This record gives sequence, structure tokens and C-alpha cells, in this order.
Amino acid sequence: MNRTPLRRLVGRVAAGALVVAAPVALTPPPASAAAGDLFISEYVEGSSNNKALEIYNGTAAPVDLGAGAYKIQMYFNGGTSPSLTVNLSGTVASGDVFVLAQSSAAPEIIAQADQTNGSGWFNGDDAIVLRKGDAVLDSIGRVGERPNTEWGTGDTSTADNTLRRKATICVGDTTTDDAFDPAAQWDGFPNNTFGGLGAHTASCGPVEDAAPTVTSVTPEDGGTAAPAQSPVVGFSEAVALADGAVSLTCTASGVVPVTLGGGPTDWTVDPATDLQDGESCTLTVAADGVSDVDTNDPPDTLAADFTSTFSVVDTCNAGFTPVYDIQGSGATAAVTGPVTTKGVVVADYEGPAPALRGYYLQDLKGDGDPATSDGIFVFTGGADTVSEGDVVRVTGSASEFQGQTQISSVSATEACGTGSVAPTEVTLPFADAGTAERYEGMLVTMSQTLSVTEHYLLGRFAQVTVSSGGRLQQPTNVVAPGPEANALQAKNDLNRLIIDDTLQNQNPDPIVWGRGGQPLSAENTLRGGDTVTGATGVMTYGWAGNNASPNNWRLRPLDQSGDGITFVANNPRPSGPPEVGGDVQVAGMNLLNYFTDFRGCTGGVSGPPLDCRGADNQLELDRQTAKTVAAISTMDADVIGVNEIENDGYGAGSTLRYLVDAVNAKVGAGTYAYIDADAGTGQVDALGDDAIKVGLLYKPSVVTPVGTTAVLNTDEFVTGGDASPRNRPSLAQAWEVNATGGVFVSDVNHLKSKGSACETPDTGDGQGNCAVVRTTAVRALLEWLDSDPTGTGDEDVLLVGDYNSYAKETPIRTLEEGGFTNLVEKYQGEDAYSYVFDGQWGYLDQAMASESLTGQVTGTADYHINADEPAILDYNTNFKSADQIESLYAPDEYRVSDHDPVLVGLSPNPTLDTPGVTGQLGRDGVSVKKGSTVPVKTTFTAEDGTVPTFLEPYVTVELDGEVVATGDMTYENGEWVYLLRTGDLPRTGVTYTVVVHVPWNGQTVTSTFRLRR
Repeated sequence: MNRTPLRRLVGRVAAGALVVAAPVALTPPPASAAAGDLFISEYVEGSSNNKALEIYNGTAAPVDLGAGAYKIQMYFNGGTSPSLTVNLSGTVASGDVFVLAQSSAAPEIIAQADQTNGSGWFNGDDAIVLRKGDAVLDSIGRVGERPNTEWGTGDTSTADNTLRRKATICVGDTTTDDAFDPAAQWDGFPNNTFGGLGAHTASCGPVEDAAPTVTSVTPEDGGTAAPAQSPVVGFSEAVALADGAVSLTCTASGVVPVTLGGGPTDWTVDPATDLQDGESCTLTVAADGVSDVDTNDPPDTLAADFTSTFSVVDTCNAGFTPVYDIQGSGATAAVTGPVTTKGVVVADYEGPAPALRGYYLQDLKGDGDPATSDGIFVFTGGADTVSEGDVVRVTGSASEFQGQTQISSVSATEACGTGSVAPTEVTLPFADAGTAERYEGMLVTMSQTLSVTEHYLLGRFAQVTVSSGGRLQQPTNVVAPGPEANALQAKNDLNRLIIDDTLQNQNPDPIVWGRGGQPLSAENTLRGGDTVTGATGVMTYGWAGNNASPNNWRLRPLDQSGDGITFVANNPRPSGPPEVGGDVQVAGMNLLNYFTDFRGCTGGVSGPPLDCRGADNQLELDRQTAKTVAAISTMDADVIGVNEIENDGYGAGSTLRYLVDAVNAKVGAGTYAYIDADAGTGQVDALGDDAIKVGLLYKPSVVTPVGTTAVLNTDEFVTGGDASPRNRPSLAQAWEVNATGGVFVSDVNHLKSKGSACETPDTGDGQGNCAVVRTTAVRALLEWLDSDPTGTGDEDVLLVGDYNSYAKETPIRTLEEGGFTNLVEKYQGEDAYSYVFDGQWGYLDQAMASESLTGQVTGTADYHINADEPAILDYNTNFKSADQIESLYAPDEYRVSDHDPVLVGLSPNPTLDTPGVTGQLGRDGVSVKKGSTVPVKTTFTAEDGTVPTFLEPYVTVELDGEVVATGDMTYENGEWVYLLRTGDLPRTGVTYTVVVHVPWNGQTVTSTFRLRR
């Protein structure tokens, strides 16, 4: 008959975790001079991330760390609960060591490491505990105490030193809260001493071999078993079993053929047929059929045959409490405490951490009530007891754990055959916050097409957030802050679900969620807007194993390969920048902390010392530079306003020079140059003393800087009304297009972020923190621009940069009220985006044109190379395996930053300049686009050098000798100005004459232009 044996790993189960029919220790391990268990043999607390722990196995047998649930726990800042838990995996041979290291430690440490972890690690005033399950094996420091800087003194202290266990120490310090003096058990060495890492000598090392023994058996001697149950025999060490080494004889079934599985420590004995209810069985282990696998012989076999008896009791058909009664219709369990239930295993996530350490059990029939869940989680610790499709009867204790109903402290698990249930259909959005509770622990399917709306934690936890009806929109990007935005936020909150993998570890390798059922890589991305249809798995509730991804509803696949969930491409990578037309293209680009210094950074050339950002080392900088250069060269914009570049001046060693040189090395010497704001303004650190600044790159072959380089760094703008600086200073530059003579001004900004602390608190209207600061800065910016800061008199202004404000928020509305047009909205509509936060899409990267410039814009589009791409595909190497450092990186333009660049096409109109009283022409015969507003400017100087202000000139525009437009000029800042609105002119493709008339003396000054479509 078909059988699915229940697997047992008795003897590896942590205290307090799931056990099966209470295994009994039959023969104690032999006494010896060897250490009783693992202990910490070396402690490295060096500079930066140079931190490691060496763990010594002084026992006579290899130790499986995962099966034994060994873990390191770190208690930061005097805490009494662990701040970081690292579950250990791998096997430590007898007499060998296991090295756990911080993943960014020095190469000498990494070379000795058996396992790494990239989280923040201990300092010298933090306690460390080594546990096996819940049992303490060793400790360093004193849990619950925070010394001033360290425990101990001199080199033999826990801060900035290396400690090695004395050779005479054979057991760890199992009292975590006693006084700690490292000198008693440790030898000390100076900071960054790594030479002894990877080996340890102890006088309590392994002694001569002892014979293997049977240490546990399930069912226990004299106990009971279900007819379909497979006994498990546990040995004191790894052994090999010969054919016939284990036999099973029963009073009714006779000699029952068995198949041996598992091993090498815990062996499953699988009967060929179900045993008969009521019979008694004897399990025999033949001494000469068992041999240990070590080479330290003799002894090699059991000292004597082993026997154990049990009775067969069929309880599968006895009464039980159905899962749906345990769950009830509320948010928490309706039945708690001791309980027996029965169902089919719909997903098996057992095994040691980082597995979920349990399985999901679902009632075979259900109660038909949509308000009650038919599924439940069964926690089994590190044990491996069932398979998907097993029908089992489980006895344990029902309770809530992290918001999910579960059965733990399992005392019996009985095999009752196999079965299956059909997945239940679930759809998004949920009707209310309690809807998902109805499906907790159940096998579900989502036949609708769902879109990837968030993948920020894809690399760290292999989790993706999906939504129905496309990606979620950032509320204040499409509706006004306040009630409308909050209402949309509430709708969004019901329309999201995390798709997770089956593990609880950080930084998994591989990352299962790429496209087409294949793992993620630089070539096989997963972009925002990609889709999944018919996702099938178990609806779970809990965290991802770390507070960075707290309790939430998660759809988990049936196995770690992601079976049942396949993402498909629905948002292709752009093959090149969007077409925006025009005589010149301007870009706004966030560089995401492009720094060339790794230490010793300052705010500007004369500012305070500050932490460096961006790349941590030359390798990362090279990778970041390659991607940044690829993006800039592919985008091929003529003027680029950048955010988040290191604020370290403009000279030969500056980051701005480094970047421009790198770009020119690819596209050709002299292709790009940059604006030196300090030289242009005559100031030092004109752009402030923050760690980052804005900047301007340009192509000298296309545009020429004209007028005065201008910086807005007033207190009003920079502080936004707060007492301290918040916004980065604004940088403006006027440009003349070389080919046409057209002139425009570009201004780049970076306003304070929503997550920063400002004096006016978040009002809860959806705009986040610092909305008042950003709005105050925008008002100051408008006043400054009205003052003609570049001295060109040109009113054609293009704003770009990271305004940290979405389209409908107060700062953007203020700019619109000041006469600026939101070009992203005009050309791309409300679905436009350049950034994703918390799974909601919008744009903080603005492109806004002044009233006079708007008609000269030919197109605007976001270049979607960043926001859609997973962050794990960037240049960073930390928190990645050696394989991932290669497979998750490509020197291309994708995922250079977390913001998409925005591109604007312009055909700037030249100013019709009629200087001097002598009638000499300035620019003449230029081409102007119909619909644009062209400033006609004239200056008059008398023979004595004075500027007459009483002339009251006027303008006529003539075509073929006929006047088609006329108007008075106004005196502004030393010149007479008339705004010619070309949309009122009758024909295109013809040449018009502009005549400036001076009634006082009858003089005229003329120039011409050609009007194009």
C-alpha cells in the first residue's frame, strides 16, 4: 500500500519545541575528559566591522549546528532581550572550530569564516551568549549590564581587543548575569589581532573513542504508536546501518519488512505495511549491524543488541477538535491550551532555522463558514516530522504567537494516511482589515492578475508586495493632502499582500523571485509593474525573522523553489532614454550619494567633519561609477542637474571632477563640463556645508553658460523657517544654445526629505515631515527667481531636482500658483512616477517651467531605469555572497539610484535684442516657435552716457509692410521690455520685422525673426 512515513529527528529537537511521542533517553553518553559541548574559544572586537567569534568543539563527535539549534545571541546596550540572533548552520568536527564573522570584516577574518552575518554587531560593552536551543552553553560579558566601555582592562578587555580562551578551560560560562572578568578564562591581545583565528588548542580535547549507543527511540519503550507511524531510533553519534540491522516483529503482523531512512544520527524505520490496531511490536537493533562513521576505532559497534517494545493503537478515527473550532471567527484563537486536532499537511516548512520550523495543517472538509479559517500552523522546532499531503492527528497546545494561531509543545503526532484539499480563492483588495484572518493557515489561490508594487526588501528577505489593478499610487501624487489622501491611503492598505519565500533568514542566496520562475539576477530582474497570475500558497501571518519586516499577511509558496508562484515581465526595461525632442535636452538626476571618499569627509571644503556616504571602498566606487557613467552617457542630456553628490569642492580631487572625467573617458574628452558654483559666486562653499550638494553638468558643444552663476543660500531658504539648516542651497545658471542663440535658465534643488526631523510635526495629511520647511523654501525660491539672479533678464526658467514633494502637495501647488507648469503632469498625466516608497508610486523629481518657457517645451518624460529595479541590483557588495556580488551586478544604467531621471526637451527662443540708440541690431533673423512668448529688449544710452528713462518706446510687429501686432514697452532694471506673444501672429513659415519706436526723437530700431510651427 502507499505510505507516507512521518519523519523523526528526535534528539535534535530544542527544549520546549515540538517532540513526537516524548522520546526517552536510554543510554547516557559515556563520561570522558572531553568537553561536554561547544564553547566560545576566540572573540575579536576590532576596528570598524572587524568582529568575529570562534566556537570550539572539544567533544568526541562532530556537531551539527543546525540540527542542534545552536545560535549566537547579542545583547546590546545592557539589554535583557537579544538584539541580534544568528542561527548557526554547518557541522563542526571534533577538535575543530567554527568561525562566525561580520560580513564586512577584513579579508583575513573572512578567509577563516564558516558563516557570516551582515547585521550590526556587538561592541565592547555588549554581552554575547551561545545557546543550544534555549540552553546556555557560554557567555561573554554580563547580560543586563552596560559597562562604561568594556569588561576587563588593558588588552584583556572586551573593547578593541582579541580574547582567546585559555587552554585549560573546557566548559563555557553558563551563567549570563554573573560578574564577568575576562582575565579569569581569557588571554588578551591588541586590537585587530587575527592570527590565531581558525584554530584552538585545549587540554580538554577529544579522548579515545566510545562505542555508539542508542540514546532515544520513538515511540518510547512501553509506549504506543499509530498504525501508520514509522519508529525512529537515535544514536549517540553518526552511524552506518547494515541491511537487517533493525528488525520489527509484531504479535499479529509477524515479521514486518522495514526500510531504513534518514541518518546518520537519527534513523527512520518505515514498515512496509500499516501495523494492526491492538498488536504489540518489538523493535530490535543488532549490535553488529551498527558501526560509527569516525575513524577513531575501536570500539566501532554497539556493545550489545538493543530492543524496545510498543503497542499499536489506532486513534486516527477518535474524536478531535476541528481546526476551524480552534480558530473561531475572531482575530485570536477561540480554543487555547491542550488540544488534539486532525488535518492534512498543506505546506511543510519544517527543519532547523532559517526554516519556519513547522507546517500548516488544514481540516479536510472545513465547516463551510467563510468567517472561520480551516488552517493552522503547527510548530515543531528543528524537527522534521511530516510531509506535504500527510494526514496527521496532532496533540499539543493551541495559542497565539505573533498574531498567528498555532499549535506548539506537540506531544504526539500520528500518521493517518494521505489526502489533499483544494485551494480557496482569495482576491485583493480585502473587504476590510479582518478579511485575511478568515484564510489564516489555509491553502489559497489568487486567480486574478496582481502587480509588483514593492520590492524594497526583495534582497534582504526575498519578499515582494503585490496589489490588484496595477501598482498603488502615492496618495498625495494624485489627490490633495488631507481627507482625500487619507481615504486613498486606507484603500491602498487593503490592496496589498506580501509574497514571501519559505525561509526566515536575511540575505538569502539565491533570491527566488526573478522573472519566469527563475532566481533574481542582473539579467533576470523583477521590475515594478511585473505581474503574477494564479499565485498559490499558504496564507500566513508573521514576520520575516527580523523587525525590519514586521508581522504582516504573507502568501508563502509550497516550497523554497517558489512552486505555484511565477512572476512574468509586464514592464520591460527601457532600451534607451525617452524621446522628448527639442534643440536641447535637460535632465534632473539623483545620484544616490555619489562619494569618492570613504573616510574623512567634510561638509564642503571648509565645513565640519561628517560621515561619508555611498561606496564603502574602491571596489564599490568602481561599480557605482560604471553604472552612473552608463546612465549619463546613455541619457545623453545636454544639461544635467544632479542631486546627492559629495560636497567636496570643484578642484582636481573633487567628486564632481572625478565623475565628469569618468563620463568623458567613455564619451570623449571635453564632452561634459561642470559649473563651479564657488568660482561663479566668489564664495567658499556656496552650496553649503552639508555632506551632499546639487550640481550642474553640461555639454560645452551644445550650450554656453551666460550671465552670473547664482546660488540661493539664504537662511530663509536653507532653514525653511526652522532654527537649523534643512534644504540644500539652490543653484541657477543661464544657458545660451549655441546653434540657435536661445537662452534659458536651469535651477536645481534638493529640499528636505519627508522622513527627516523638522520643528513642525507631521500633520497627518499625507505630506510627511517638513512640509512647512519645503513650502517656505519654495516661496523664497520664487522671490529669488523674480529678482533675475543670473543677471540675464531671461524669464525662461526650468526647475529640476528632488523636491521631496509629490504632485499635489503644498510646495508644488505653491510653484504652480507662482506661474510654473508641472511638466511631468502635463506630458505624462497622473500615472507618472519616478520613485516608490512603501509600495506606493509617484514622483518627487520635478520638472517645472516658468510661464514664458512652457511654450518652448517639446516634451517631458521620466527615464525608468531606477525606481522599477530591485535595490539589491545596485553597486553595493555588502550583504551579498561572493556569487551574488557577481550575479546581481552589471555595469549598466539600471539601478544607479532609487530615483528615475526626468528628461525635458526645449527649443528656447532667443531674446530679440535691439541695443543702443544708434539702431544697431543684436540677434537678427532667428527662428521662433509659434505659441511661445518672446521678450523684446532694448537699451538706450544718451551721448553723455546716461540712460534715459522717459522715452516711452513702443513696438510694432510687421509682416509684408503691414502691422500685425503692437504694444508698449515697460522699463525694467535698466532696459525696455515688451513680451511678444507669437500665438497671436497670423502665419508661420514667414519672416516678421520687430520695430521699436522712440516717439521723443522719432528713432526706430529693428530686428527680424522667422516664425516656425
